[in-house]
Amino acid sequence: RPASLHRSPHPALVPKSVFVRLSSSMLRPRWQKTLFRTLVLFAVLGGLGWGGRLVWKQVSPTLFGNRREEKIPTARVKAATIAEEIVAVGRILAVFSTELRSEVNGRIMKISARDGQTLARNDEILRLDQQDLLTQLQESDRSIEAARLRTERAQRDFDRQRDLQARGLIPNKDYEESRITLALAVNDAAIAESRNANLRDKLTKTIIRAPHPGVLLLRDLTEGQVITGVGGQSGGTLLGEVADLSALMIRTNVNEIDVARLKVEDRSRVRIDSLRGVMMTGTVRRIATSATESPNDRTRLFPIDVVLDTTAVRLRPGMSATVTFSLSRAENTPSLPLTAVFSNADSVRYVFLHKPEGFEARVIETGIADTRRIQVLSGLSLSDEIALTRPLAFDGEIPVVGASPTTPPGKLIK
Repeated sequence: RPASLHRSPHPALVPKSVFVRLSSSMLRPRWQKTLFRTLVLFAVLGGLGWGGRLVWKQVSPTLFGNRREEKIPTARVKAATIAEEIVAVGRILAVFSTELRSEVNGRIMKISARDGQTLARNDEILRLDQQDLLTQLQESDRSIEAARLRTERAQRDFDRQRDLQARGLIPNKDYEESRITLALAVNDAAIAESRNANLRDKLTKTIIRAPHPGVLLLRDLTEGQVITGVGGQSGGTLLGEVADLSALMIRTNVNEIDVARLKVEDRSRVRIDSLRGVMMTGTVRRIATSATESPNDRTRLFPIDVVLDTTAVRLRPGMSATVTFSLSRAENTPSLPLTAVFSNADSVRYVFLHKPEGFEARVIETGIADTRRIQVLSGLSLSDEIALTRPLAFDGEIPVVGASPTTPPGKLIK
């Protein structure tokens, strides 16, 4: 191609309208960038201003020794009913019950009773395999017979040797040997009879019977299952329980601080957790004299038995229940929320009384308390307005009781 085709046109030959369009297209991106940077700058400055305002609101109350006004939640002294109570959780047990465990090892051959069956004394519950014991008993009977025969023979030999010794026909040595042989034979016979009696006793223990009248609470057992006796390391297999369900109780645990405030014959309220709306009453029948240690937090707990005044068909041993012990009760007494009462290192309790000029620390005398309110015995009157939180003017110091702390003019705590 000719070289003239690749040359740029001369400026004099380019129209003026073309230059105008080129310059406007080059200036437009610069204007947009300037606008974008301006908007970003304003956004950053706005964010810094908002953050500085929040920080100022946090730190300004403590700057220059002044405190800003604050809004303190308050409550008034009012009459209420306060009941001081101890709440504990326990489970239902029969007052009179006996665990069933076998005294011998064996295999279950027959289960004669069913779970929930009412039993009389000595009713058969289950039977263990007796074959091994019967075999040993037969062998023991043969041993007793053999020992009896040996004793009879030794007795005849001794009688003969004694007659010969009396006539001087044998030495004393032969006579003493016959006497010792007779004594050993008698001793062996006695041992055989003792072993036989032990086997017969074990044979009777293969039949588990009801120790007393009651309802059978049988565990999940099957015929053919092997069980261990009480002589084992784990105390034997628990077979079940015979319980008298005509009298039930709640066994619960109370910590060492609250147990000192309870005594036998105290009344209590019982709520069965699985039976909604069922409330019962009971009486404390036993307070353990020694404590047990909780495995979780090593708290010392005292077992307490509360016998129910009445029973119901729906109640079952093992159900959980909540027991409430009422210690004291005050009707229509001046009271405050618990959060409104403070105490110092000397256990002096005080509140912050609201007055027109600010808050004043006031010593009060308190009585019983429940989970929400505390009784006021002296120091306040009904309808007095009390702060629910500590005012900032009292932070970091023990208040001077009976007087309001010094605050700058115009900065009273309202």
